[in-house]
Amino acid sequence: MSKYVKVMFGTNSGAGSFQYKIGGLNIANVWNPNADNPKEFGGFNFSTEEKILRWLHWGDTIYDVKIPDGAEVIDVVESATPHGVFRTNKIILKNPRKVTDEMALEFYKKSTIPEFAYYKAMAAVAVMNYKNTAMQIFKDKVNKDNIKVVLEEWNDFIDKKDDRTNETVELIESMLNNF
Repeated sequence: MSKYVKVMFGTNSGAGSFQYKIGGLNIANVWNPNADNPKEFGGFNFSTEEKILRWLHWGDTIYDVKIPDGAEVIDVVESATPHGVFRTNKIILKNPRKVTDEMALEFYKKSTIPEFAYYKAMAAVAVMNYKNTAMQIFKDKVNKDNIKVVLEEWNDFIDKKDDRTNETVELIESMLNNF
């Protein structure tokens, strides 16, 4: 069975202002699993260790997830989303750890996301300045046959208006543009 994890900045979800209790029961203020709009859907997102790589830009701290008895869990499957996103109405977060480049690399090594998702994952880890992980993904996944798609996915993820540029983003972008 896969280990469930959640990534956030501290105890605040990047997707909202909810302040999580670490080690305690968190209950969603909004929960409507039949809604089409994520804000109306509500709940708490989480993933597995094999799928979290693509979502590491949502925080600097990773938590183990425990699903309490009586919680509802929805497997979110969308064409634009690499399978591996789940939502629940109740969640317990434990064992907070600051994400490091070494941890990101380990998540990459065990990842099972679709091939196309690695291109945005490379951007996600670059944004978080996980240089070794971004470089490894580049080395393993970028080639002359897919460079056009990789650049499309990279540019779709890296928003020039976003102030999340750093030396890893600049390095990978230069390597992609000079491929």
